[in-house]
Amino acid sequence: MDFWTIDFQTLLIFITANAALNFSPGPAVLKVVGDSIGNGVGKAHASIAGVFVANFMYAILSILGIGTLILAFPWIFEFVKWIGVTYLFYLSIKTIKNAIYAKELKSKSQNKQSAKALFWTSFAMQGANPKSVLFFAAMLPVFAGEGAGVELRMITLAVLALILEYPALLLYSILGSKAAKLAVSKRSKAIMDIVAGSALGLAAFMVARTSLQKN
Repeated sequence: MDFWTIDFQTLLIFITANAALNFSPGPAVLKVVGDSIGNGVGKAHASIAGVFVANFMYAILSILGIGTLILAFPWIFEFVKWIGVTYLFYLSIKTIKNAIYAKELKSKSQNKQSAKALFWTSFAMQGANPKSVLFFAAMLPVFAGEGAGVELRMITLAVLALILEYPALLLYSILGSKAAKLAVSKRSKAIMDIVAGSALGLAAFMVARTSLQKN
């Protein structure tokens, strides 16, 4: 592997692995689906951006060598993870509660959020996701190899991973938005809000049950 290029076989394996991971319903997919149900595809892009920034953050930490430190002391990450998981569970319960106990069900969703809020909740979710740490802090260096130019190769692969992930998250956000549009009655809209809150709770649960200490 020279300074600038990654061999074709390694690149093909990387793309295939990413495709399989991206289209599997994981925490990021569930978070984006829930956000698109309650807020539409446009605002769901803020949620997608939060996922991407968290992923790229771990890629940069890996390049700086801090990713290795996180893997060496997983208890530090576990502490941060549970703060994020607790917050996500709180948002999930709040969303479901608002949908169930709203005094007056309006024609529009009761749980609209700002793009800023969607970004930061997705950043918190993905930042607390051990699988994101394992991929960008552990697997990315494996695909990038060793020798001169490893930093450049890691950045290239990290950017490629984000590019490959976008179509999957976009597809799921479109499906979530279309499902929400089928809810025409006040009650069905409340049900969709419950589904959105449940998706957020399930995403938090999936993050909670994964640990760096168990891998």
